[in-house]
Amino acid sequence: MLEAFNTLWPFVALLVAMIAWRLWGDRVTRAVKAHDQRRLDADLQAYADRMNPHAHFRQSVDQISEATPPVEPQKDGTAKWNGQTYVTREDAETARWRHVMTEARSFYQDVDRANRERLTRR
Repeated sequence: MLEAFNTLWPFVALLVAMIAWRLWGDRVTRAVKAHDQRRLDADLQAYADRMNPHAHFRQSVDQISEATPPVEPQKDGTAKWNGQTYVTREDAETARWRHVMTEARSFYQDVDRANRERLTRR
């Protein structure tokens, strides 16, 4: 009797895995392919960044953009960002992008100020 259970459970596990693959296999393969594509894109971008001495500007803007909250479209066609309501989504995206660029500009001004102070102390 115990031997029958030992041979039954692998069969049940295989059957459950086959059913799960039938139900969710397509989603899993799409997710794996999307992950591979994102990794490939990131590797290509890192390679291009190594060749570009000014890539840190794009990287800074990307990092600030990721930290900035996204625009939230409303049901009535308006868009909301940073507590303000805009008539169109494009207006909200423009305000968001203006904020990102202002933050990046102030970051580099702070870097320049810190470097200037460090150089004048020498």
